[in-house]
Amino acid sequence: MALATCDAWEAPSGARLLYRSEHALVYERRFYSDDPLAAQEFDSASGWAEFVLSLRPPDAEHLTCPRTLRSDVRYLHHHLIVRLAPDYLRGLLAPDFERVLPELQPFVRGEAPLPQTLYLLVSNPLLLGVVESLLTPPPVGSLRLFYEGKLRELIAFLCFAEPEVIAAPDDTRLRAALEYLQSHLSDPDALQKVSQQLCVSPRHCQRLFRVAMGCSPSEYLSDLRLRRAAMLLTSTNLSVSEIALEVGYLSLSHFSRVFRERFGKTPRAFRQDPTLSVEELQVK
Repeated sequence: MALATCDAWEAPSGARLLYRSEHALVYERRFYSDDPLAAQEFDSASGWAEFVLSLRPPDAEHLTCPRTLRSDVRYLHHHLIVRLAPDYLRGLLAPDFERVLPELQPFVRGEAPLPQTLYLLVSNPLLLGVVESLLTPPPVGSLRLFYEGKLRELIAFLCFAEPEVIAAPDDTRLRAALEYLQSHLSDPDALQKVSQQLCVSPRHCQRLFRVAMGCSPSEYLSDLRLRRAAMLLTSTNLSVSEIALEVGYLSLSHFSRVFRERFGKTPRAFRQDPTLSVEELQVK
């Protein structure tokens, strides 16, 4: 079917077209709706496989999908929509059929169309990185090859039941990085020093953590420090100021703020009424 005559291959009016080929259409769209879960972008009877990724989780300043339906408000939606030719998607999924999501397996076998439009909130930091690349591609020699690669990454995240984990040479370096951070919590410059200690670039260090831990080195270190601080609050008589220094925070006010964001209580309130046990605070 020619692109010009295929309604499913045309982005709706007002959308920002990002990529189009004979088997894929990618666009970004913002719109208001009476329905807090408005997701369907075209008639499912057409048979095309459609993924709708919501880029705006609920917040206090915008009426953002998904929320409780109300008749007196309109809801702001921000979507990244990816439409794929059914045969193209089947061809990508079939070689790893046993790992495909159970609800998609009849589609892969050719026994049924895609169950429905797949509506997802983007929360996985690795998936978010793929989405951001689709929205703002870097300057490359071939955008076609770039988008085709990113679409395959997207499918790898969205259509499979479990991550496929393999051993890699970087595992040793990652373990060394984790051990270094765990033993240098009191060093305010631990984050800057870890890549130097491992003889890798800061960018490589970021990649190690993003791939294996699903977070950045700074996020991992912050979690370590706050867990250690919570343990010290419940198991020692050290003052809050001493604990802040012990876990690498030079500013007491900054320490108190991030601790409250993490545990929902100030350090002093947590000490009086801890919400987690020492065992729960242990690094897994």
